[in-house]
Amino acid sequence: LTSKIFGEKVVWVPWRRPGFQLGLDIAAIKEQNPAAIGCILGGHGITAWGDTSDEAEANSLWIIETAAAYIDANGKAEPFGAARAGFEALDADARRAKAAALAATIRGLASHDKPMVGHFNDAPEVLDFLASANAARLAELGTSCPDHFLRTKVKPMLLDLPADASVEASIARLKELHEAYRADYTAYYEAHATAESPAMRGADPLIVLVPGVGMFSYGANKQTARVAGEFYVNAINVMRGAESLSSYAPISDADKFSIEYWALEEAKLQRLPKPKSHQGRIAFVTGAASGIGKAIATRLAAEGACVVVADLDLDKAEAAAAELGSTDVAIGVAANVADGAAVQAAVDAAVLAFGGIDLVVNNAGLSLSKPLLETTEKDWDLQHDVMAKGSFLVSQAAARALIAQEMGGDIIYISSKNSVFAGPNNIAYSATKADQAHQVRLLAVELGEHGV
Repeated sequence: LTSKIFGEKVVWVPWRRPGFQLGLDIAAIKEQNPAAIGCILGGHGITAWGDTSDEAEANSLWIIETAAAYIDANGKAEPFGAARAGFEALDADARRAKAAALAATIRGLASHDKPMVGHFNDAPEVLDFLASANAARLAELGTSCPDHFLRTKVKPMLLDLPADASVEASIARLKELHEAYRADYTAYYEAHATAESPAMRGADPLIVLVPGVGMFSYGANKQTARVAGEFYVNAINVMRGAESLSSYAPISDADKFSIEYWALEEAKLQRLPKPKSHQGRIAFVTGAASGIGKAIATRLAAEGACVVVADLDLDKAEAAAAELGSTDVAIGVAANVADGAAVQAAVDAAVLAFGGIDLVVNNAGLSLSKPLLETTEKDWDLQHDVMAKGSFLVSQAAARALIAQEMGGDIIYISSKNSVFAGPNNIAYSATKADQAHQVRLLAVELGEHGV
């Protein structure tokens, strides 16, 4: 096929393990094929050369564009097969609602061995693949090259239910599939490990595919999780091209293992910097666009946490989040904490952005200092709505995710000395702070069994 598409200009090279020897082999291939401008390495990709950097780049682009043109002209119309009835993508609102409902549970499964941060992707190429007749067969074959499976594990976990399956049915099946995935990965490790192999690094999936909804990818931090998802999208594209012209065939499990547990890869992992105290944790801080909340969010981000800056003013929340770093570090969300629907939407945005939630800081508040006779009903309701009711609604919404994850967590209330000590001219504020102080004790009793 390589000869048919490129003639003498590109040479096919069967799979070889990456490393210095592969570089020497490519140099020899270049010498043996003077008309060639590059080669296609089975299980890797393309390597192009030239007398200058610009020439090498131009040759690389020519190989890519020539291959794309051949696939477009000669490839199958439906390389993944026809769409399966019932597995097509849900509409955008339903898709993201179901993703938010599943995200915390899936993150908990992916974090069985160590805490993970998540990323959600519902790009058209992902949804089309998951709807196709051949998705299950291809997903089981695993990813194609070392750069992919070092990020994504050797294969994903695919939910085998249609798009309209209920959240409850989906969760039950995901838990069954997770146990099977762990057993399968353990068997893969034990089949290929030797006495010199590094210890198994965990048996949980890093890519979880849900038909009609999208892809959940995981890593030690948000950037790693996002890039893992990008790599699996590339794997889908590789499968599409291969199936369009012929059939997709990844390297063997033995070769995959030799790369995944290669001593050089292990050495790179061992040289990673020591994680910060809150790396892998996801924090949701209310009233975080200014004042105490902003200071808390800033410190949490500095300690490695992914931070959701929640505030009544979305523009200010997004601006405060941007000060902390990219969207791999922090996002801003609108959150009127006195509105249950708005709170749930903010928590849903958090779990879709980072996979779940670990730490809640109920900081949103205000103080209207007035004596008893000047305190209006509106003054009383406003402060109780924001602080007492708001803390309750945020904690309730977050607790659903914390319980679903089965990873424990923390809920913190910013209270006040006024909750204990009486003083003049602060009856509404002090009363709501007393409410918060006792509310958090009640949460401890109820959520303690979940490690919260």
